[in-house]
Amino acid sequence: MNHNTPSNKGKLYLIPTLLGGTDTSILPPQLLQVAEDIDVYIVENVRSARRFLVKLGIKKIGKVIDELTFHQMDKHTDPQKFRKFLQAALDGQHIGLLSEAGCPAIADPGATVVRAAHEKGVEVIPLVGPSSLMMALMASGMNGQQFTFHGYLPIQKGERIKYLQRIAAHASKTGETQLFIEAPYRNRPLIDDLFQHLRPETRLCIAADISLPSQYIHTYTIAEWRKKKRNMPDLHKRPAVYVVGR
Repeated sequence: MNHNTPSNKGKLYLIPTLLGGTDTSILPPQLLQVAEDIDVYIVENVRSARRFLVKLGIKKIGKVIDELTFHQMDKHTDPQKFRKFLQAALDGQHIGLLSEAGCPAIADPGATVVRAAHEKGVEVIPLVGPSSLMMALMASGMNGQQFTFHGYLPIQKGERIKYLQRIAAHASKTGETQLFIEAPYRNRPLIDDLFQHLRPETRLCIAADISLPSQYIHTYTIAEWRKKKRNMPDLHKRPAVYVVGR
């Protein structure tokens, strides 16, 4: 399988991972084919990356997973190191970029690696796979033509409430859908703030455990959510995406 560019540089493949669980059937067959041809990976966590590749079922002839090269990155990694990580591609080897969950470079530090690849003339190949943000937007029933992703909200309660009210007002005025996430262990206080401080007519989608058997995705107005809160499952420590719109 020859993926080399005419310049004989390797390529940087952006490899989506599971959003949780062990069911690899949601990943496209092409992903396994590409992984068979990669010996160098840039990852957020080496242990979880190894586990994912084992789940994926790569079968390298004469090669075991311990012989693969892993470069670990996170948001604190010096960008100069990313450029060194790409040296293998300049030497003609393909490199795989793995996120902890979902698509690389979307709400994770992989974007800096991709930028460095473009600077070095390394071809970037994004592969199809699960994205919690896009799947939540798709399932929300809200405007998918104009939307903004805000990442994590302010941790301090007062600032968080003001931020929520501001983006909800923007959604109401413009029709632009607003997406954000939160650390799973802070879901409870965030949901309380949403129910207490947003206008009753504001529409909210809560999408938790996307693609897992325990998936929970519902869209209601805030007024409706307040009535249904007692019957909601506990989303503490469950990965979730929040979508606000009109």
